[in-house]
Amino acid sequence: MGDPYRRETPYGAFFGYMRSAQKGNWTTASEYLQWPKSGRTSPEDLARGLKAVLDQRFVGDLEKLSRSPAGDLNDGLTAELERVGQIENGDESFDLSLVRTAPAEGPPIWLVSSQSLREIPAAFKGLRGSTIDQSMPAVLRRPVGGLQLWQLLAFLLLIPTLYGASRLLVGAAFRLFDRVLGKRESWSRVQTGVGRFRAPLAFLLALPLHRLCVSRLGLPLLNRYGYARLLTLAAIFGASWLLLRLIDFANLRATLNLIAQGATPASSLTIARRMLRGAVIAVAALFGLASFGVNLTATLAGLGIGGVALAFAAQKSLENLFGGFVVLSDKVIRVGDTVRIGKAVGDIEDVTLYATRLRAFDRSVVTIPNGTLTTAQIENFSRRDKFLLNPTLGLVYETTAEQMRAVLESLRTRLASDTRVEKGTMRVRFVRINSSSLDVEVFAYLLVPDYGTFLAVREELLLVLLDAVEKAGTRLAFSSQTTYVAGGPAPALAARPAGPAPVPTS
Repeated sequence: MGDPYRRETPYGAFFGYMRSAQKGNWTTASEYLQWPKSGRTSPEDLARGLKAVLDQRFVGDLEKLSRSPAGDLNDGLTAELERVGQIENGDESFDLSLVRTAPAEGPPIWLVSSQSLREIPAAFKGLRGSTIDQSMPAVLRRPVGGLQLWQLLAFLLLIPTLYGASRLLVGAAFRLFDRVLGKRESWSRVQTGVGRFRAPLAFLLALPLHRLCVSRLGLPLLNRYGYARLLTLAAIFGASWLLLRLIDFANLRATLNLIAQGATPASSLTIARRMLRGAVIAVAALFGLASFGVNLTATLAGLGIGGVALAFAAQKSLENLFGGFVVLSDKVIRVGDTVRIGKAVGDIEDVTLYATRLRAFDRSVVTIPNGTLTTAQIENFSRRDKFLLNPTLGLVYETTAEQMRAVLESLRTRLASDTRVEKGTMRVRFVRINSSSLDVEVFAYLLVPDYGTFLAVREELLLVLLDAVEKAGTRLAFSSQTTYVAGGPAPALAARPAGPAPVPTS
């Protein structure tokens, strides 16, 4: 059965006393003291005097107090002693120590040593109230949560006041930089987005100012300890805030540089930004846990074991994760590309580490796991350096050789004169006599920047093809079937009058 006062560790014993003393429960607070054999003061009075001395004269880092029942074995003291800190009493300063004792029942416990307690009465007599406290009216000296009312009000009012002053100082510093460096090209390049650093810088500047002012308020020791923890968390938050803004700024500068060079911002920038932000938040969380005394070694070891188990349980997710790295590193697709992935065709909207989102032409969103992309056939329409125009014109059988030559010559001339057609690879050929048509193949690459322009140019050139066929006096064929009646001579194709194509019969 454990100790009812939780005195098994030095940390638990000392803070158990401080919490009881803060509440004014002196009977319970005296249970944490090793009563001196020659003591003349009652245990309650001694507990009260110890708190007053600690609030005004204690110096030390309470976070270093051991949380082990055996105490700190590397502090140079005997195994039964634990040093808490020092009481400054002029030239007669002394150590405040805890001693481990073995009660008649239960486990060994830690108590404030009688050797330290013998010095408390003399130190208590030398205490003096602060000048600020004595000058406050009685209504402001009322206790509120372990503090006097004026201390609480001053603590709270200092927060917005010092933050506002810090914003003014940071703003003045930025205006000074603008005046001094405004004409330099290097400063003008980074000026865009610099303003987002003002808030976190002002927050970080306000923290030491607030600590300096709070040190003049004479807070009790337990409140000072809680404030030190809060200040550490605030510093971690401020530093993380600044780093997150720095990551966003770097991402903005890289994006603007790519746009200035005429390139499309890479999805890898977005992924890198997200990963860096996640790393900053994770490190900040670990430092925050450490500030509350959490053993990071055990925590990281537990995370490592949990990570192995998670890896086995989430193999598919890890496959998608590594697939995301492959897609981003190889730059197979980028945001804004028009692609075909399997049966899905559309524009890439986002590429994350886990999946790729594609906006189909019917405006639906298709989410494709990145693990699938590593094995899928991807057709990227946006990466084409030129666009292929390759229609086949099927002319009717009534087309004469002279008409065919006219069609071929007209098409070659019109395409060769168009600056958007690549000349070295362009060809127009009569390629085959098909079952229902005479086929002319047009093969040409169009030098246009994007797919939308290609559609417009292709439409224009297809109209040119139709116009050339019409001017040659022939027409396009369609699948048809001609029936000949047995016993009669087959009609001559050359003698057949030009007119509508024969109607297919079943």
